[in-house]
Amino acid sequence: MDRDPDSSSSRATGDVQQPDPVLLEGYAQGCTPPNLQSWPVGPPRVPALQPGQKPNFIVILVDDQGYDDIGLHHPRGPDGVSSAGAQTPNLDKLMKGGMSFSNFYASPLCAISRAALLTGRDAVRTGNLFNGFGYDSFSLKEATMGDVMQQAGYVTAHYGKWHNGRAQGYEPWNRGFNDSWLPDDYVHVDNLMRHNGKYAPTKGLMEQALLNRMIGFMQEREADGTPFLTYYAPFAIHRRPPSKGGAPSDMDSAYFSPSPYLQLIQEKVPAAEPWNARLWAMLMYFDEILGQLADYVDQSPQLRGNTYILIAGDNGPALPSKVDNNALNRLRRMPSGMIGDKNSFIDDASIRSSGTEGSLRNHLTVWGPGVPSGAVSGVLLTLSDILPTLAELANATDTKHMPWSGQSFANLLAPTAEPTPQQQSRFLFTFVASGAEGQCPQVDRLMTELLPDLDAEREVMRPQPLLAYRDPTGRSIMKNCIVGRFKDFKWYGSTDKVFRLANGSHIELPCNEVTGEALGRLNLLFNQAARQWWDSVVAEPDSFTKPVYYIGQSGSLASNVEANGAIALTRGDINMTSTVVFSGLGYVCYAVNIVTRGMYSITAMYNSRFRGPRPQFILAVGEWKDIVAGTAPSLTNTLGHKGGPSGSRLGTMFLEKSNGTRTERSSRSRMCRMEAASDAPSCLMLPHAALKLPYLARQRSSGSRASRI
Repeated sequence: MDRDPDSSSSRATGDVQQPDPVLLEGYAQGCTPPNLQSWPVGPPRVPALQPGQKPNFIVILVDDQGYDDIGLHHPRGPDGVSSAGAQTPNLDKLMKGGMSFSNFYASPLCAISRAALLTGRDAVRTGNLFNGFGYDSFSLKEATMGDVMQQAGYVTAHYGKWHNGRAQGYEPWNRGFNDSWLPDDYVHVDNLMRHNGKYAPTKGLMEQALLNRMIGFMQEREADGTPFLTYYAPFAIHRRPPSKGGAPSDMDSAYFSPSPYLQLIQEKVPAAEPWNARLWAMLMYFDEILGQLADYVDQSPQLRGNTYILIAGDNGPALPSKVDNNALNRLRRMPSGMIGDKNSFIDDASIRSSGTEGSLRNHLTVWGPGVPSGAVSGVLLTLSDILPTLAELANATDTKHMPWSGQSFANLLAPTAEPTPQQQSRFLFTFVASGAEGQCPQVDRLMTELLPDLDAEREVMRPQPLLAYRDPTGRSIMKNCIVGRFKDFKWYGSTDKVFRLANGSHIELPCNEVTGEALGRLNLLFNQAARQWWDSVVAEPDSFTKPVYYIGQSGSLASNVEANGAIALTRGDINMTSTVVFSGLGYVCYAVNIVTRGMYSITAMYNSRFRGPRPQFILAVGEWKDIVAGTAPSLTNTLGHKGGPSGSRLGTMFLEKSNGTRTERSSRSRMCRMEAASDAPSCLMLPHAALKLPYLARQRSSGSRASRI
């Protein structure tokens, strides 16, 4: 789960400790927005591209950098020049030399935002709707940013975080990127990365190592003259999850804050609260990396005039409780005064949602040819708009992809540009499943206990009561998980409350709440548009679908099936989070695609907590009708008595290649079932398995492939 371990999943706006009643000059107060430094708007830094010229693109998505985590979004310090909080001189320089967007929206969680950015579509349409439970990947039928730009003649590269699938076929080197460097999560020094799937050790700071490889990639493109797309997803400034048994309140281990940067922050006046200081030090470290990247582009004769840099955040900030529960410390971190933070459920009569401005509103800056310097636009934009914009700027119109939800904003990246009528009248809806029962309990159960109903073809049934906007009695179901924006207005499906966010105020307090007749009109408008949007989401072929696991892809000798990727389970006897928990007789099913026929050694990782007779598990692989009939190939295993995590080699099985092409639909002709044959309570995990090398060597000699599932 990509959730701050020291943050509460449910918060009430009245629970925070209030500071002394002294107004902080420059910071938000009530519904009054902060008084921030302004800067002039000037002509483009470099001229616009000539017709037919192919630009290069560097797209950067910063992890957990909220709207307020930018120096220019903080009041000035005592010297009247430097920021009183976050120090980001290089990002500030990009904003003053490019165009920034003040009504830009991400998603409340990491994986959802990355799916929207990469596909140009509402993430929930793609099968991605959370950070876990098997919903952090997206359908293989989706064309990624890399796929689209490759079709337009671009060389594509990925550096950094992924979080959109850890199984074969879902990793960046299989999803449209010619070159990919994928680090081990949150290892900030001497990271053992995977380069195009193969392990490659690196030395020194992680982000610096990634930058060095990015520059090497750009040098190669300068030499061969090929246009490029680089997707850089730093792990900064995400808080490092605590190790098992570690204290989430350990400030020194929470943020990777190299001492030179931390010392500089601690010397600032006024002094920063310790948690904020460590975050700002990590931000300062990343900002220096960003500066090196921008300087390389700006100093290159070949790149300076034809390279766009786009930088955004993936969701709101993740506030430690010691910051969130102290109003002064919170305001120092978030001078905008916005309510909430990353995916936090606000238990307030007006909100009751995780879709607050502090969770969703973010920053976007575009720096490149023809872009006016220092311009700020209030046009409503979202992450899914970036890919259509790149495609238009690259003239990549003849490409194959699913219908984009996003709208190109290329028309806005010019002096004196005006938004189109479509951009001015846009409704923007976000699905904000937080897992908090107070908001939309149906989604929490849908992920862990129910799973969507499947039709006769083993596809997600559409429509179905579990996914209804409202049930037949009019009770809200999925409506509770939707928030919307339209012009200056913000609507919560959970409460039907509307706030007017105007004149720079994005503060969801009663002083900005719409009441009376205007509320009724806006509610009707939002509900009609939201229901139409939701019905279109549910009608998508891959919304609410789980991954298909590829076995033996490209002759690979090892494959894995993640426990939480199940597409069906026995309701009432099975619970699924990161593991599969059997509380009685039952089964779970996974969609798999056998790419390479041959003999497979199959091992399961499990954690047994049973008493009494040892339970048995049956694993069967085949078409669903054969599994039900008991004629599919299967293995039966009796769990050992050892407590705690264990591995069990279930045996060997010869598997035929799946019929059809490498698509999700055809791959669903094969299912993998794990069934409890005892009513003794137990727990089974199926995320990984140990490869049996002696057995593997035997199979190599016969020309077959051995893998693991």
